[in-house]
Amino acid sequence: MEKVVIVGASGHAKVCIDILERSGGYEIIGLLDSLKPKGLNVFGYPILGDFSVIPDLLENNSGLEFFVAIGDNWIRHQVVQSLKKFHPKAIFVNAIHPDAIIGKGVELGNGVMIMAGSIINADSILGDFTIVNTRSSVGHESILNKFSSLAPNCTLGGNVEVGEYSAISLSSTILNGRKIGKHTIVGAGSLLTKDAEKFAVYYGVPAKFIRQREKGDKYL
Repeated sequence: MEKVVIVGASGHAKVCIDILERSGGYEIIGLLDSLKPKGLNVFGYPILGDFSVIPDLLENNSGLEFFVAIGDNWIRHQVVQSLKKFHPKAIFVNAIHPDAIIGKGVELGNGVMIMAGSIINADSILGDFTIVNTRSSVGHESILNKFSSLAPNCTLGGNVEVGEYSAISLSSTILNGRKIGKHTIVGAGSLLTKDAEKFAVYYGVPAKFIRQREKGDKYL
């Protein structure tokens, strides 16, 4: 059994717990969250404290691994960087639901979450700490760069590229071959028919440029 500590203790962490339990092969030691009371239980697993407890956890759990269960892409990046300061050699597991379909030739980075009913088609690449949410589909040879995410029920055509830290919102569709710049948001229910520039918000059917955005702007 691989011993895992989950970072974060909100709804995204609950989904992670469910996936790891269903996958088998994982022993969840507990959760780390600086904003929740130590000792509080989430689905029966204790909140162990903040990152300051990592040295004790490593001493008592040989081969301990981590999963960062934070939904916001930029905050997830910041949490990963903070964790690495406490534990530079940290190993991050992937949380892949047994009901997800992973095609031939797919490449997965570290710390990836793929939720129930999702399909990752042949020769696609999911970078480190990406999220493919419930019932989303990634077309063949598409790329999700690090810390990007798909919300539930998104559809990417083939050869789509999603930039670092970008988020495709609920039930959006991206046509074949489109390129989405980094730190960009495609709003819920949108149909993106053209490439999307970086640091921008797009919305509508067809999706149009709405405004510029700054690194780390809230979208959840």
